[in-house]
Amino acid sequence: MKVKLSATVEEPLIVFLDSLPGSTRSEKLEIVLSRYKKLQEELELRDQLAVYYEDEDERREREAWELAVAEAMWSE
Repeated sequence: MKVKLSATVEEPLIVFLDSLPGSTRSEKLEIVLSRYKKLQEELELRDQLAVYYEDEDERREREAWELAVAEAMWSE
């Protein structure tokens, strides 16, 4: 079931949203949020698996890599 959403965001984010593929802003936003949700789920699963398979050095390296990717992905 879809629910109507109203949001106020900065203009650069609207410009970015409008540049994405899709026929409506609603469709574009849904795609972005779905991808973000999938990424978060994958990261949570990796964290859970890492508890069993990596040592402390590997954990630090993975966390640093994830932070770098997240910062690059969400920087302006």
